[in-house]
Amino acid sequence: MRILIVDDELPIREWLKMSMVNLEGDENEVNTASNGKEAWELFLKWMPDMVITDIKMPKMGGLELLQKLKASRPDVYVVMLTSYSEFEYAREAIKYQANEYVLKNEITSDVLKQILFNYQESREKKGQLKETKYIREWIEHPGNEERFPIQNQGGKPIFAIAYEEPEAQKEVFDSYLNTFVLHIEHGYYEKGISIWVCSYKNRHSAGACFGEAMSFCQNIAVLKGTAIGFSGFSEDVPEACRRARMALNLGFYEPHQNVFMYREESGGIEKIKSIRKNIVSMIHKERQEEAEEYISELFKVLEKEQILDLIQVRECFRDIVDAYKIVKMEFAGHEMEELCNETKEGIAVAQSLAVMKDKMDTFLQELKGTMILGERAYSGYIKSAIAYIVNNYDRIESLSEVADYVNINAEYFCRLFKAETGVTFNSYLTNYRIQKAVELLTKTELKVYEVAEKVGYSNLSYFSRVFKKVTGVNPFFYKN
Repeated sequence: MRILIVDDELPIREWLKMSMVNLEGDENEVNTASNGKEAWELFLKWMPDMVITDIKMPKMGGLELLQKLKASRPDVYVVMLTSYSEFEYAREAIKYQANEYVLKNEITSDVLKQILFNYQESREKKGQLKETKYIREWIEHPGNEERFPIQNQGGKPIFAIAYEEPEAQKEVFDSYLNTFVLHIEHGYYEKGISIWVCSYKNRHSAGACFGEAMSFCQNIAVLKGTAIGFSGFSEDVPEACRRARMALNLGFYEPHQNVFMYREESGGIEKIKSIRKNIVSMIHKERQEEAEEYISELFKVLEKEQILDLIQVRECFRDIVDAYKIVKMEFAGHEMEELCNETKEGIAVAQSLAVMKDKMDTFLQELKGTMILGERAYSGYIKSAIAYIVNNYDRIESLSEVADYVNINAEYFCRLFKAETGVTFNSYLTNYRIQKAVELLTKTELKVYEVAEKVGYSNLSYFSRVFKKVTGVNPFFYKN
């Protein structure tokens, strides 16, 4: 494999070159350049498989180089390398399709091994895509209908159905052919989704056929034990196939149904893009509560609009996770990267909106462990403990309860909590409760005794003493 390393700092260039050669021996051929202009000229002559480039460089920066590389060869694997954790740099890198974004102070031999592994994995996936028969281009690009393997039926109403199966099997339809007098052809098979084109041999009225078509879909759903995407009637075969495939995505929102009929989008994509923009902005501005409010709004919009393009939906949530990763990376380091990668993997395979929401809720809960008390990078135990406090501060009864939750010995948990946070568990819980009490006293019309109960104190007199000890004033001060 050919690797081009681009950095204006000679020691970094040489260390990366030596490391890459040592990792793979003679299998890696490594070249270096000191700026983007030099790298671009070398790229055109040498055509490397991977480019690892700094962002801030003289003559031509890494972002400009990235644009040129991807415009020239979209399949080149580009790793952006920088000392800067500012959001704008990473957002631009993502925008121009960088494959990876790595902070210089985190690079180790293990990180470089992972980069090489990611590169090989991406190449294997692309090879699989080339080997599989796809007809998506015939569906997505009008004007190529004559290339589609099934031709239109001379004005006859046709419909398509789509469902998941390990391989295309026409036998499933045999017992239905005489009953429904259907002519059935296999449209195409893609990523475990089989699509079939159906038409009535002797009928031309879509209205008369609709009830029978729905009954056919229901029967196939029962026989196959899977959901069915139903295109509705059309005279255009590629369009019917596209609709059937997209209709199947409605199962993401209503997993307990078994037949889904295609419907046109009504601007939902633009709505979620707008909300995503607001979420990323709030994350960048460190306004966590507002970011979470927008995330809740996003789920409400998705539930209502039921957007069929799940690629866009998943991309939206990946962008949100990436925004948190970029903003918080310097505080949480490798653990933050692991949390983000695990969450994005969950997003990629989530089979329903409910599962997607669970993944994001878990992510946000775990994230809170790195967003309190100066954004320190706590261990997994303490992050989980802090997240538990944040969500249950009003009803926690003892340290042992939290120790049991994180699954460690109470005595060890007590020492670990003090060592990592700098305060005892009881002090942390008390301070957090009083912090929440101040918010309620200043932002709501609740009476003092009601606030005390909401933050976990049933005795008003005791609450007042604790409140004054922490803040220096009586809680009634905020009401007066």
